[in-house]
Amino acid sequence: MTLKEMRSLLTAPEVRAGDLMRCALGIRTTEIEAYCSLVSGGPASVQEAARRLGKSRSTVQRLLQGLVEKGLAVREERLIGLGGYRYIYSAVPPEEMREAIAKMLDRWYRRMLRELEDLPRKIEEMGRCTDRGGSAAG
Repeated sequence: MTLKEMRSLLTAPEVRAGDLMRCALGIRTTEIEAYCSLVSGGPASVQEAARRLGKSRSTVQRLLQGLVEKGLAVREERLIGLGGYRYIYSAVPPEEMREAIAKMLDRWYRRMLRELEDLPRKIEEMGRCTDRGGSAAG
């Protein structure tokens, strides 16, 4: 999410779920679509998820793996037939995601408060750094 998008989110009269997820979790719109598909449609194989999302199998495989890496989905190996297996992906419950976002926002807020305390000193340091390079006014 860009700084402009973040500023827009902070001043928006209403925050949409997708915007919150993109900002707090750093995920893309396509990942949000894949997550929501698993939440609403239930666990799915890559092929099933690709059909639901209307995307290629390879694209959906990357999306689902990304969700697993970010802790938004889990992958389970299921046996099929004569010793074969396939992976089934399930979404982490939205309640767990909400808790994770709340913790992350709380940590971020506390950190920003600490940074704010140091802001005058940091601004002075920045000024000293720019003065060393030679002043156009002097």
